[in-house]
Amino acid sequence: MSAHNTIQIHLLTNCQVFPDDKYLKFIEICAKSGITHLQLRQKNWAYPDLLSFGRELKAVLSNYDASLIVNDDFKLMLELDADGIHLGQTDANPELVRALIGQDKIIGLSIESMSELLSANQLDYLNYVAASSIFPTNTKKNLRTIWGIDGLKQFCQESRHPVIAIGGINLTNVSQVYATGVAGIALISAIHEAKNPELYIQNLINQAR
Repeated sequence: MSAHNTIQIHLLTNCQVFPDDKYLKFIEICAKSGITHLQLRQKNWAYPDLLSFGRELKAVLSNYDASLIVNDDFKLMLELDADGIHLGQTDANPELVRALIGQDKIIGLSIESMSELLSANQLDYLNYVAASSIFPTNTKKNLRTIWGIDGLKQFCQESRHPVIAIGGINLTNVSQVYATGVAGIALISAIHEAKNPELYIQNLINQAR
């Protein structure tokens, strides 16, 4: 089995203006290159813009083996018939969400402390937990925890769910991240800022071999 099939690569959107064909083309390149999940995460966007953008993203992803995950917004996820939802600790109750969306959709939950992880271990209906943040990052402010490699290793050992690592991950440190036992990684800046996103994603996949 190839690394493409064994390691998850989640890309979070970072479209600062209303999306144009150029951004959608970038997403298509990423989907073609091997990302496994695309999370629609545009803070402070109005719902109609999110819905329109989500439909465009779904149309792009329909030709590739990449799942569309909606950040936080349960109504938007249902409206788009997205593949899943990613929840923060203060968002909708994951047990209620699972009851409403059935067993086939993906539910991910952000974890920022060991106590949150232990609580998540009691939940049977999560598909993955996201360890946030592994390294310092400019993308998210007010970080409660910087897990680091040793912390991430312990996180993976303690978690009963597959672990997705997020925060400051790039090609210089991704092999260390993979070595902790994560199921996958989530990135924003590293892929968006890459001069050649296709090559960058392929290198991320190759590092997992």
